[in-house]
Amino acid sequence: MARPYHLIVRLMVALLLATPVAIAAFLMTSNSPMPILDDVINQLPVHSVAWTGIRNAEPVVIGDWPPQKGQRYPDLILADQDGQTVRLSDFAGKVILLELAAVPCKGCQAFAGGQEFGGFAGVAVQPNLESIHHYADRFAGVDLGKDDVVFVQLLLYGKSMSSPSQAEVAGWAKHFQMKRTEKTIVLRGDASMLGIETYEKIPGFHLIDEQFVLRYDSSGHHPGDDLYQDLLPALGRMVP
Repeated sequence: MARPYHLIVRLMVALLLATPVAIAAFLMTSNSPMPILDDVINQLPVHSVAWTGIRNAEPVVIGDWPPQKGQRYPDLILADQDGQTVRLSDFAGKVILLELAAVPCKGCQAFAGGQEFGGFAGVAVQPNLESIHHYADRFAGVDLGKDDVVFVQLLLYGKSMSSPSQAEVAGWAKHFQMKRTEKTIVLRGDASMLGIETYEKIPGFHLIDEQFVLRYDSSGHHPGDDLYQDLLPALGRMVP
């Protein structure tokens, strides 16, 4: 009775050893493995995406991600809504309001202007929540896009809950009339940035000072800094 058991064990071990070789051979001989991998990634839960996503060849984060309050903000090297590469540290010396957003997030859709423009990609808009432009004016006395502050939307998740495609970022920006200027930018998040910690920070806002330090963190459902009582009033004090 022991022989069949040992045979099964040997077959299982042989299969495990052969699997990586077979995958490598497939990737070397296939003309287009990326679409197949994309289909698999798009079906994964959010906590799995961080280590399986297809990442850009160039570095996208220099420093620790997610950022820590009181620490220098990590430098992000990402594509904007027009497909041009942007380095966040190029805006050091200016006040930066950075929003962490995701396409499936109803609150993010509202903060982007969903009450005025409707939801993007068929996603419902959270009711009774106005745009961040409205709240910046109300609680900070700041006109985003005109006053001396750089407003950055960091779109971290596409509709499939993997990192967004360039088409999604461009479509999001067009839908919410986020035209690229020196003070208005939508950035395409990368798969290397995803994971539970990032997911739990959405929707959220970071206020980065002129020294490129994260001063206020109003992210997630239990933020350390309240958006309306802490972060936005501080924005009003920091912007001349």
